[in-house]
Amino acid sequence: MTQRLRSITDEEATGAVKEIFEASNRLLGRTANLMRILAHSPYVARFFLPLVAAVRQPNAGAVSDVRLRNLAVLKTSTLNGCRY
Repeated sequence: MTQRLRSITDEEATGAVKEIFEASNRLLGRTANLMRILAHSPYVARFFLPLVAAVRQPNAGAVSDVRLRNLAVLKTSTLNGCRY
């Protein structure tokens, strides 16, 4: 399965997309590939970012164990056929 929407790079990001990438870097330490795809619709990405941060980052409210969260990410990726 190939990606239908290409990712937006840091160099291409302007305006609201650039702000979202900067917020992602602050909250998550990086800009995830999913966020780079969602940035085609900045309003969706803007609302999705806090959800991801709250679920994954302990300083943003996550209460589950880091190992459990990583296992959930790996299992979901495997089920979805991710190759990387």
